[in-house]
Amino acid sequence: MGRTFHICNLFGIPLKIHWSFGLTVLFVAYMIHLNGLSTAASIGFALLTLVMFICVILHELGHCMAARRYGIGTLDIIISPIGGLARLKNIPEQPIKELVIALAGPAVNVIIAIVIGLYLHFIIGTELIPPSDDFELLGYSVDFLKFVFFINVMLFIFNLVPAFPMDGGRVLRALLSMKLNRLLATRVAMWIARLFSLGFVLFASYTNNITLGVIGAFVYIMSGKEYAHVRAISKISSNISEVMRSNFTKINSTDNYQKVIDIYKKGKEKNFLVYDAENIIGAVPEAFIREAKKRKQNVEFISDLMSDKVAFVSPDDILRSVTQMMNRDGIAICGVQKEGEMIGVLDRNDVRLFMR
Repeated sequence: MGRTFHICNLFGIPLKIHWSFGLTVLFVAYMIHLNGLSTAASIGFALLTLVMFICVILHELGHCMAARRYGIGTLDIIISPIGGLARLKNIPEQPIKELVIALAGPAVNVIIAIVIGLYLHFIIGTELIPPSDDFELLGYSVDFLKFVFFINVMLFIFNLVPAFPMDGGRVLRALLSMKLNRLLATRVAMWIARLFSLGFVLFASYTNNITLGVIGAFVYIMSGKEYAHVRAISKISSNISEVMRSNFTKINSTDNYQKVIDIYKKGKEKNFLVYDAENIIGAVPEAFIREAKKRKQNVEFISDLMSDKVAFVSPDDILRSVTQMMNRDGIAICGVQKEGEMIGVLDRNDVRLFMR
């Protein structure tokens, strides 16, 4: 994400501004200069930009409050020149929860637009949309409110485009997940998002709209990242039985170390369990073998250079929890047991290949 600056806490949620937000000030100054705005209109344009980002913050707070309803915390809200991002601690996989959280943000923009619209129509008695896009109108309070109304309507519409990373992409995925598994639903949503991105790019090239072209490229990239993320989560939630290797070499503690190096060089196995008769007493991690080769150590027996860290798992265990344990305890290979009988091994390298 790059460097961010903490501004304040909103309902216990840290609000941060990305370093690039400073570019917004330059943009405001450039637009004022480009359009030759009067003093009143210049102040109105700067104030409208500020109000727009306040609406974005409220939009993100909508997501956070809906997530909090389901016991999901928020790491922070980050504001940048291209919008806001509420970083939730996790995204619920239950379709209805994801649907509610995704819709909560746009719902805030609807509420803001309704309040302003009712005021303009019933209290002021005027139209809701600005008569033109002339920024000089921002010098008048009523027209200023019309621009704020229009911005919230556009935020609502834009965010509900069914393409990641917009809220509409998550709404689409949630609806698809009611009939499909989450991974397939995400894949379908990804390709729909990429169709939209292609449409954005084609329309941008036809109208010379660089901004729309950048948005199209952004949607294409982010939709792919979302699918890759869900795919990784799906894999890491697999059972050990899907990843374990049933064929493995049993190394005896009295074996010559060269035996391990020779097997290692063949490339099929990288980590080994060490036996003493019928019992597993340790392991030879790949890191130990590499170190022995690098330093050209004269190691005679396995027992001279091995790890005594041993772990056993069940084929029904979840890969996520087992890999966390292996990373935490520095274990390169686990024995897989079923009803007390060794049926295979879980090698860190096999996990890496499986995840790829």
